[in-house]
This record gives sequence, structure tokens and C-alpha cells, in this order.
Amino acid sequence: MDVNRDNFYGVLPEILNDINNADYVAIDGEFTGILPFNKMNYFDTPAERYKRHYECDRHYLMIQVGLAMVRCINPTENRYALKAYNFYLYPENEIDAFDFRSKSSSLQFLAANHFDFTQLFLKGIPFVCKTTHLEKLKNSQLSSSHRNNQQILNSNDKNEKKSEAIANSPKQSESNNLSDADLLKNSMIGFSEVMWKLQESGKPVIGHNLQLDMLHIINQFFTPIPLSHDEYKFIVKSLFPKLIDTKTIASTSFFQNIISNTALHAIYKIIRESSFPACYFETTDNFQYASGEHEHTAGYDATCTAVCMTIMMAYIAEKTDFKQNPIEHTLINTFNGKIFYMRSFDLIYFDVFNNDDLPDRSCVFYVTHPQRWSTINIHEYFSQWNLLAYDRLDLTTHIIAVSLTNDTKETMLTKMRANDKNLIITSYAEYNRLDPSKIKIKQPSHLFDKVLNNRKSDKQTFNDKNVVTTSTEEITTLATPMNISPNPTENPIKTTRNYNDLSLDNKMNSTMEQNEKAKQVKRQRLSAYDDE
Repeated sequence: MDVNRDNFYGVLPEILNDINNADYVAIDGEFTGILPFNKMNYFDTPAERYKRHYECDRHYLMIQVGLAMVRCINPTENRYALKAYNFYLYPENEIDAFDFRSKSSSLQFLAANHFDFTQLFLKGIPFVCKTTHLEKLKNSQLSSSHRNNQQILNSNDKNEKKSEAIANSPKQSESNNLSDADLLKNSMIGFSEVMWKLQESGKPVIGHNLQLDMLHIINQFFTPIPLSHDEYKFIVKSLFPKLIDTKTIASTSFFQNIISNTALHAIYKIIRESSFPACYFETTDNFQYASGEHEHTAGYDATCTAVCMTIMMAYIAEKTDFKQNPIEHTLINTFNGKIFYMRSFDLIYFDVFNNDDLPDRSCVFYVTHPQRWSTINIHEYFSQWNLLAYDRLDLTTHIIAVSLTNDTKETMLTKMRANDKNLIITSYAEYNRLDPSKIKIKQPSHLFDKVLNNRKSDKQTFNDKNVVTTSTEEITTLATPMNISPNPTENPIKTTRNYNDLSLDNKMNSTMEQNEKAKQVKRQRLSAYDDE
């Protein structure tokens, strides 16, 4: 359901009630820009990556938010209730207006995916950042109180005692000492009320590749994000102590043999196969996210995230003989706070609730080289030592990782240094001035292990395999309730009296594909955080 300024306050009670009744809430956002991949380094620590996001993404705006609420009706039958909303967000007026950045390529991406900019600019729901809005209200209250007292005291010198009595009256004192909650209750806070309700509910918040969504949620609705990564983690933990990333779950050993591509819409396609249990979702009659024509709409992607979360947890429950609501499975605590870590050599996730210990990086080296050297030179020169990964740090430095299967760090350094005297090769610990005896190494986990020797030898690329596809599948209409079940293309599920197939298909329908081809619209990989 699309929600804008025209209908927001009419459906707000229903939205808040749905949050209150949900077992968990999936969230997704669309933005005016994102940090590009070439501004990330393959060997970034979580703190270094956060600094890059801080310097870039805090200046962009989350302009669309999708929420999908899921409630388990019957765990043994895998029956769930599903509600979804798609919100357009935009600052209120000139008084509350603020500057934000946008990236032309990001706006083109949204336009290519049928984003309604007219609805955004003319009907976007206003919002406020909690701490900055409270500060404004308190400053305004103090200024108003000071003016009122001054007027009373100066009104009539002959009535000095009367003025003093008015200034110190209980009513005047009460107006000067309103609680934060009362101040906010008496002001227009718009969509922020939804996010604050979600935070206060304590319900698990589910996202796919959640890092950027969470950064914007904190910065836009709660408090400006701090420069310090540790401070940011403290804020996130205090506000949202239950955070689950479906991309992290899909990357675990539970699914390593059945989910080969952890992009959101790729997972959605895979979970409809016979390897996964059938789940049934009851929806409203006007539920609109039945087909891929809404792909990259926040409400649709939040729905896909909710469905993926539900079916993956139902799969885990089935494999572990867990009969209760899958969201109550003990593994949820293992997944909690582990936010997927994009474009990394050795990290699958960063733990927003615990210390950022790194895996063993004894195989990682810094190479200082002549400025004329390119990435191609690095690849060619170090391939003889089974080069696992590499990335450029600056004009004269690359970071590389090589296999130490048959060598120690010291013997590998000796070999590499002996071949070319023009190169300065330094170990990871030495370059970063780390005391090897004090380095805390992340302990391996069978659930999240990355097998480095199975990695590609060059930098990971992120290609959108779902850019323009053709489909002979019929896109069915949505019924109530709806059914997510194994759906082989050669045997499509037929409409029955009680249930229709939910075709949350990740492909654009053929008419839209033809239009895009005719217009030569380039669906760029600009919103990688949505796809990946």
C-alpha cells in the first residue's frame, strides 16, 4: 500500500497496530545516493568502512521506506499474516527544510524503476530527527518563556508582586518543564512516529544488506550519526537490540549448497523451489506487491525480505525439528546483530553488538610500488604466489592477499622481496603498527566460515544478472490469502478456490521489458545495496 501525505494520518492507527501485532518487521529503503563500490576497499576494517559511509552517505536522504509486518498464525502449517506499506518521505516546508545531496546516477536508477517523483515532492510525508527536533522545541520553549516573563515583568512597575506571582505560578512552571515525550506529542513529527513506534516495540527488525538502511534510519529519525564507529554501534544497540540481516543468514553454511546468489531477488526466486518448505501468507484484498513490476520499490523489497526471512527460518526449523514459531528459534540469537559486510576479502558480516575482531590477516601484505604500476601489474606479478585478492590503497600502494598453504608469513615475505627490489612489501601488522601479541583474531565459526582458497583470484565484481530478462511465465493476480510454495516454471500452480499462487516474481513483465529496451533505458547497478 502506497502511503503519502494525503492518506498517512488516516492509516497511521492501522500501521501502528500492525507493528504492535507483528512477530517481526522487515524494512527497506531507497536513497538519493549511495557510497559507490570504488570508494570501498576490499580490506577495510568495519571502522574504516563506517568512516567512508559517514563521510558520504549521511549527506544523502532516504526518500522511500518499505515496512512489511509478519505474524505467525500456525507454525506447524507455516501460515502467516503479512501486511506491507510503502512510504514516500520528504521534508515538510521552508521552515523545516534542510540541504541534502543527490547523485544523478541514483536518481536515474530510481526513474528507470518507475519511482514516482511527483508523489515524492508534492505528497512526501514529513519527518523529524528526534534529538535535533527536541533541541529546537526546547530552544523555542525557552525563548517563548523568556519573552512572556519579560512582558509580564515590564507591563506595570506598580504591580511587581502580581507579576512575580504570575511568573512563578504552577501553570507557568509546568509549561517550562514539559517532558521530552510531551514536547514531541504536541508537535508535528510525521513519519518519524512510525519509526519511533517500531523502536519502542522492541520487535525484531529484518533487513537485507541492512547496513545502509540502518545508518539512514538512525541519522534521519533518531540522532545524527557520530564520527566514531564505537559510538554508532552503541546507538544502534540501544535503539534496536534485535537486528537480523537476511543476506547474512543466506550466506551461512545452512544454505551454502542451495543458495548460490545472495542478492535479494535471487534468493526470493530460490526459496520458491522444492528444497524449501511451502509457506502461506494471508494478506489484504488490495495487496499490491504480487509481481516484479514493483521491484526496487521499498515496499515490494521489504515484502521480499519478509518472505525470504520467513521461508529461510521455516527451512531451519524443519531441518532442526523445531515445532514452534521459527522466529523463536535459538539460532536467531546467533544471527542477531550480524550485519552483512559488502565487498570484503575475509568478512561476511560485522557485529554491531560486539567487538570488531578481524580474521587472521597474516596472509595480507601492503605493496609500495612505482606510481606507473597499475592493478594489472600487481595481478601479473603476484599471481605466481597464488594471489587471492587485491585492491588499490593509493597511487603507489596496493593491498594483496596470498595463500599461505605452503608458506609462513616470513618465508612468503622473503620470496616476494627477492624478486623485485623496487617493491616495498610490508606485513599487515607491521604496516598498521599492530603488536602481534595483542591482536585479537576472530575465532572461526562453522556457520560463517569463508574458505579463502575457494575465492576468485581477482577482485570481486557485482554484476546484476537480473537486469533485462525475458519470461514466458504467466504473472498471476494476487488473491487472499496468498500462497508462497514451490513453483517450478514447467508446472505453474493453478488458481484454486482457496489459494492462488503468490507471484512475487523478480522479473519485470514482458511489456515493461520491451518498453525499457525500446527506450534504451540502462538499468545501472546504482542501488547495489538493494540488489545485493
